[in-house]
Amino acid sequence: MDRREAISRVTLLLGGALTTSGLGAFADVLRPEEPGTIHLKLLESSEALIAEIADTFIPDSKGVPGAKAAGLGAFIVMMLKDCYTADVQNHFQEGLARVEEVSQNHFKRSFTTLSLKEREEVFGLFKAEAETRRKARIAPSHFFQLMAELTYLGYYTSEIGATQALRYVHIPGKYEACIPLEPGQKAWAT
Repeated sequence: MDRREAISRVTLLLGGALTTSGLGAFADVLRPEEPGTIHLKLLESSEALIAEIADTFIPDSKGVPGAKAAGLGAFIVMMLKDCYTADVQNHFQEGLARVEEVSQNHFKRSFTTLSLKEREEVFGLFKAEAETRRKARIAPSHFFQLMAELTYLGYYTSEIGATQALRYVHIPGKYEACIPLEPGQKAWAT
């Protein structure tokens, strides 16, 4: 085999591989949606509710923007889509539906229209359920616990949380393991 024939065979081989992968991608577009993608679309449509729940955990206070201002609705949806299994996503979506159900039963209004005091009352019910579930070691953990974890993670790693809610130093000095905090002083972000 000469060099010219070898190049033509490699080109034919690579061209066939590229064509096959291109057809595979086209076939993926024609395939019907998997059951899990429906729940992802529900999660995306619930972003406003998720942002309001997160803002109830960390509301605006003393000139520091809350969770909603930090964009936690989109962050939590992204985390659920990218980092959690379909079972957890479904469990979370059921928890969101339960929040609306409890709001309607107790106040005859959607959770997003409740005052902060009313929202905290709804949270009290969920907190009691989560604690009971945790003590009984029932898996998966309560929706409320997962929502709280994602809210605190997203907020304190966001620019607003790290620079305005915490004490942030762009270029920290030497490492000091134990630094006493004065009453009312912000915790360190760096």
